[in-house]
Amino acid sequence: MQTWLIAASIALAIGAAYTDIRWGKVFNWMTVPFALLGLTLNTVGGGFDGLLLSLGGIGAGFALWLVSNFLGRILGGGDIKLLMAFGALLGPVFMVYTFAIGAIVGGAAALGIALKQGLLAKIMKQMGTSIYMRAAFKSPMEITDGAGEVRLPYAIALGIGALITVYVRYLA
Repeated sequence: MQTWLIAASIALAIGAAYTDIRWGKVFNWMTVPFALLGLTLNTVGGGFDGLLLSLGGIGAGFALWLVSNFLGRILGGGDIKLLMAFGALLGPVFMVYTFAIGAIVGGAAALGIALKQGLLAKIMKQMGTSIYMRAAFKSPMEITDGAGEVRLPYAIALGIGALITVYVRYLA
């Protein structure tokens, strides 16, 4: 069963990255069937313990959603559902590693985009000016990017996180 679960996770990672690049979102028609597949295969292969593994993965993704909303909606709904589907397939530990590695990859990508578009230098200059104004004149700090929103398809970072986790945990 584990081979099927690993293959499904790889397919989900690639498919979600593609839809996020192509249409700017991770669709329910992709995540829900994979979550149900994980629940089914884990229950058939592992009985009640397999069911608990899948439910634990979904629950860990739901907890991440709660934290994300509390901190200001850091992740989009599709990204959370993607992580929940990964959790249903290979469990909560896999989901946490996928998220952690995905966060590192996403942070590096965001930094690279900011450097390439010159946003990082602008923000650092604004931050310095704002700190000076706050210290010298007690004015409130204001930092804006002045360039609008830059979109980063985060399913790519999460997909890379999943692929690296699969490799390290199951294939290496």
